Formats: sequence, C-alpha cells, structure tokens
Amino acid sequence: MMASIAHYNLLERIGDGGIGEVFRARDTKVGRTVALKVVSPAITGDPERLQRLLDEAHAVAALSHPNIATLWDVGDADGQTYLAYEFAAGRSLLEECGGAAMNPRRALDLAVQIADGVSDAHSHGIIHGDLRPDTVIVTAKGNAKVLDCGLAPWTNGGILRASAARNPDALSPELAPMLGYLSPEQAIGSAVDARTDVFSIGALIYQMVTGRNPFIGPTSAATVMNVIQGKFTPASKVNPAAPVELDAILARALAPDLAQRQQSAASLAAELRTIAAILDVRTGDAATPSALLPIDDSPDRNAAGLLVGALITAAAAAGGVWWWLSR
Repeated sequence: MMASIAHYNLLERIGDGGIGEVFRARDTKVGRTVALKVVSPAITGDPERLQRLLDEAHAVAALSHPNIATLWDVGDADGQTYLAYEFAAGRSLLEECGGAAMNPRRALDLAVQIADGVSDAHSHGIIHGDLRPDTVIVTAKGNAKVLDCGLAPWTNGGILRASAARNPDALSPELAPMLGYLSPEQAIGSAVDARTDVFSIGALIYQMVTGRNPFIGPTSAATVMNVIQGKFTPASKVNPAAPVELDAILARALAPDLAQRQQSAASLAAELRTIAAILDVRTGDAATPSALLPIDDSPDRNAAGLLVGALITAAAAAGGVWWWLSR
C-alpha cells in the first residue's frame, strides 16, 4: 500500500466501492482523520466519466449539515484523483439495528436526523438515491450520518439499483437485502426526485421499528416486485411496541404512487416529530416544542405543520397535559 496521496497519510484500507478504494487517512494540513476515496483507473481513464464524477462531487462539497458526512476535498496528485470525506466513526445503521427492532423513540430520533440531512441535500438540488442501512452511520455519540450523498450513480448500491431496473432476474439472491430500499420508480427505471429518498427513508424506519425490511422476498426479483406492488404488513402488526400512529405515515412514505407520498423529506421529518411528541406525552417525557416543530415556510412543510399541530393537540388532550405544549 502506498504511504500517502497529496497531503494525506494513508493509515488503513477500509473498503472498496464503486468509485474506488477507501482508506482511513490523516490530513496533515489540518490534523484530522478522513475517509479518502481513491478514484479507480476505470473512471480516471475515461475523461468524460471522470469529469462527470468531479462535477457531481463539487456539487456535493457544498453540503454542510450535521447529519451528512461532509465532502471536504476533491483533488488530484501524481495522476491519482481522490475525494476526502469526513470520517464518520461509528456503526452502520444495519449494525445498530442488529437484526432486531429498536426502541421506537430511539428509532424516531434517528429517522428525524436522517430526514433532516436528506432534506438539506434536497434544498441544494441533490438526491441521495442510495439510502440503505449501509449508507447511514450511527456515531459514538448516537447521531446519524448519511454517507455518499449525491453520488448514487457511482456507488455499489446505486449501480445495483440500476441493474435491478434492467434485469432483476439476473441478480443473485444474496443481493435481495440491498434491493429492499430502492423505490418503485427506480425499480422500473423511471426518473427519480426527492420522493425517491422519502421512500427509502420509509423503508429504513420500518426496519428500525420492526427489525426487518418491509419488502424482502426469497429472491432479488421477488424483492423488486414487492417494492413495485407496495404491499407490506403495518409496522405495529409486526411489532406491537411500534406506535400505531406511525403506520399511516409509513403507508404514505412507502406508497408506490409518487403523488401519495410525503412530497419532501422535510414534510416526512415534521410528521415523525409529531409521533415523537405523542410518545413523549404518553411516557411523561418533556421535549422542547421548538425542537419538535422547526420553522419552514415551504407549502409542503406548512401543510405538514397543520397535521403536526392537530395530532400533538389531540395527544396532549388525551393525556391531560395540554399545558405541556403551551408557549
């Protein structure tokens, strides 16, 4: 293994993705640890492909959100192109779930963070396109970090989603778990927008609160068909500890029809905050109303805000603690 690239000392190889090898490295200029992606010769050897990757990477580098792994540097040294990301130390969401259902309140907290980060990317015109448990890290402090924003055409998961649209029958059964998070429009090769990420977030939430993906079938083709048909068991039927109010939110997020879904990740985040507030009322935990209801002037968020207000008011009245939400 080479010792360094530009001003990055390579510490260890940590993976291999669609873009190329990934190393944990030390940025000697500023003294921080980064995840350094070294672009593969298959990409650098094709000037058109390389320029497309660089254009997309420079757009992603404009993102700055606490729930998104920041792309700090895009460069070239001695003929090697690299992307230097914030090193998000922690466990993948898949490891965090451990094959079991999470505490519903904890799952909602992580879901809101994921939706908030993705919403920020959407505000910059960037679609993630490959949200799954392996592209979300839960840090040692318990915070969600979304990886690989905006680079789905170059990631293994993004490439797999494109393959699923072309010929799902040709995919091996062991790939089925990765396909349970692609959207119906990706599954049929249609155009995607922010609502594709809403669908994937919905699948992540379902897994967090039930311990399983809503669409996994015995084969990759069966999984893709389940996604397209949008048939799944309500979360509260799988795990009675999951709040029944979440079922309606997930039914919308996972709807095959784009028009039936929440129209933005911001709207989904607002609805999730509603359920978190309801759970807090039921358990007697106080929460800061301003944290539960962030201000956003977009029509979609305003519509969601009306729903939030109505549900919180109903929950508070039912619990006899209407004063808890007064300002």
